[in-house]
Amino acid sequence: MEEEKQKPKNRPVLFELDINHLCWFCDITDRNPDATIVSTLSQVEGDRITNVIQLNSPDPKKDIERMKAHPLVKSVQVLTMSQSSALLVVVSSYKAMTYKLLHHTNVKMLESPVTRAGVDSEILMAPSDKEMRELITRFSEHKDYADVKLKKKKYLNPEDAVSLSAFRTSGFFDLQSAKQLITPKQLEIFQLACDYGYYDIPKKISIEELAEKTGLSPSTLAEHLRKAEAKLLPVFWKVMKKL
Repeated sequence: MEEEKQKPKNRPVLFELDINHLCWFCDITDRNPDATIVSTLSQVEGDRITNVIQLNSPDPKKDIERMKAHPLVKSVQVLTMSQSSALLVVVSSYKAMTYKLLHHTNVKMLESPVTRAGVDSEILMAPSDKEMRELITRFSEHKDYADVKLKKKKYLNPEDAVSLSAFRTSGFFDLQSAKQLITPKQLEIFQLACDYGYYDIPKKISIEELAEKTGLSPSTLAEHLRKAEAKLLPVFWKVMKKL
């Protein structure tokens, strides 16, 4: 009996889903791949949901006009706006939101969903593997959901509670903010450097070899990496100090 309790399928599971579905978040970021939407707060009232969102975009005014014209959106209130971001209150139809399906399960959303390039990325926790699978099936069988992918999962032990709490309160939003700071090209080069072992000890690839794989000059590639590191490393240190 004790062995049965220790099986991963009976432990809580932390997991991340990428979801493409009928939703104005997905539509807006699909039309503008450079835009990112982070939903920081939501409140349901009847068949409508109010979301406080952070919009990051090279042209937030144009994206806001698209929101206002979207058939699922009822109203848009601009709280603050700069050249590259806006804080908005958006009232929209509740029928296709992932929140609605979640409310019929025991699965909880741990962090604010992030939407980019037409896809919602959501970090969730289920009481068991079975309930995680049931949610994914529920999404996949719903007519308004085009694609649902399980990106990663982690079975939790009791001792994970402390680190999970610290990560939720100090790490996730800092890291999400860091990702918004770097350009798509800097992110691409940084990811390639990690994937090919540039940061391994000893290094598995040199700047010159990595540049050859990307078609960039060594100096250009090194500059992309330097800028990405300059933006990411201070945030990583900030998170490490809090954990």
